Amino acid sequence: MAKTKQTIALEDALDRKARENREYGCREITIGFRRQGHGDEIVDFMTMDARSVFRCYELKVSLADLKSEAKKSWYGDYNYLLTTGEVFRAVEEWEDYIPPFVGILTDETLTVRRKAQRLGIDGEQREMLKDSLIRSMFWKMNDFRDSADPEAYRSLKNDFARLQERFEAYRLETDRRNWVLEDYERYYALNHQLEGFSAENDAKVQRSQYFARKKGEFCWRNNRCPSCGNSALINENGPQLTDFCPFCGADLRHLREVF
Repeated sequence: MAKTKQTIALEDALDRKARENREYGCREITIGFRRQGHGDEIVDFMTMDARSVFRCYELKVSLADLKSEAKKSWYGDYNYLLTTGEVFRAVEEWEDYIPPFVGILTDETLTVRRKAQRLGIDGEQREMLKDSLIRSMFWKMNDFRDSADPEAYRSLKNDFARLQERFEAYRLETDRRNWVLEDYERYYALNHQLEGFSAENDAKVQRSQYFARKKGEFCWRNNRCPSCGNSALINENGPQLTDFCPFCGADLRHLREVF
């Protein structure tokens, strides 16, 4: 289906914004590959900045378009619906159409009607988005290859080369972090004799303990350890409320901010 003038105008506005912000921007990004269970969803516009933060935009220029059964894809760190002011004013309950974390922009001015909330996308999804962006930019570069505008082709080619360089650096850093994590999990489990230990589960425990500490809950309470439930050791001076539980080793010190 041919794009409307309104849709093209909104895409041009996103192109201008990406260039002004020195972001890598591309229209119509096919997400993922068939072997990954993807390849049939398209993000209307996607950008990646120097910190590898992804922003995904869905463009809807009419109420019928908004209400259609066409899937809306929200894969980025930040996700936006870009529409017209007329459509925005016609909708009363946006939660009927988009999740609460999705921001709303209107018109070629990209006026912010609702701020987007950042999502915590994982490394695997971030790498998939990079792959998708590189692939889409490659095919658009091919489209420009036979174009009568050689300057546009050279600019796109340079952007593609820079993106490939950044992707390779990101891949190497990701591999390094994975190796460090595997080493940590393996040797922590061996040293502490904890079969099945994982950094992911331990991070959840540490996060829970942190917020409990902030509330003053993760410390000796009624002379009992909140982790294992054992009572503190007692000598002639009474209960020994030590920094660490003598039974399970839990750190029962009061929270002290170090960052």
